Amino acid sequence: MAQTQFKDVGKLRVAYKAAGDGPPLILLHGGEGDSGMFREIMPYLAKSFLTITYDQRGCGGTTTTDTSDYRLEDLADDAAGFIEALGYEKAHVLGHSAGGLVAQMLAVRSPQRIDKLILESTAPLTTFKATMQDGAIQEHGRRIAAGGLASVAEFFTTPEYMAEHPEFVDRLAEIKAASSPESFAQRLQALQTFDEVDLSRIRAETLAIYAERDQLVARDSFEHMAKKVLLNARLEIYPNAGHASVVQFPEGYAKVITAFLKG
Repeated sequence: MAQTQFKDVGKLRVAYKAAGDGPPLILLHGGEGDSGMFREIMPYLAKSFLTITYDQRGCGGTTTTDTSDYRLEDLADDAAGFIEALGYEKAHVLGHSAGGLVAQMLAVRSPQRIDKLILESTAPLTTFKATMQDGAIQEHGRRIAAGGLASVAEFFTTPEYMAEHPEFVDRLAEIKAASSPESFAQRLQALQTFDEVDLSRIRAETLAIYAERDQLVARDSFEHMAKKVLLNARLEIYPNAGHASVVQFPEGYAKVITAFLKG
């Protein structure tokens, strides 16, 4: 397993892991958890790329001298600063779930830092605030209260997957433990705090991967983003995957991502 390293980025001391050789590929993790979210997929991606995943502000081992509230723009600027601090002019960028929100904002604010872009299981920024209010997040909360982590694990995957992989409950507990309740509340607020953006400004070649059985991200808005809003995007529907797709199908996702980045 890759060892944790640290890099100073502004007021942050960023904890990250790197594996493999080749063009740099930066992985942006979701709302809950840290860079450990990509533990299963990293070995597959590292066969073709220098694969780098870091703990975002308020998550995992990353620390900061500034504990005040922040915005989505700050998370995007953190990512841009991290790429620069690593010594790269630009890198491939993959954003999963909330990491996809950061990736979209990064592509708008610092397009020069992105080579190719992959968006996975994420809501378009233009509809995300509505998504937060349309019931999916509330359903997540209800499941935690009523059925505990086992119910949440099924919400993030599929009943069939959980029947074969009951150990995912422990994996989900590990992911959720990567940030304190206070840090997560602050992060959730930051993800909803941003100025309006025009996603058609994103010109990077983009792969938009939708998990076919995602219960958190609405398919229609994701497809609209990929087909109608982004000017240089290709849509891929990954069969039988839930929201935690990179944990469910790491090898399959890595094949799709690698083919796109090498194409």
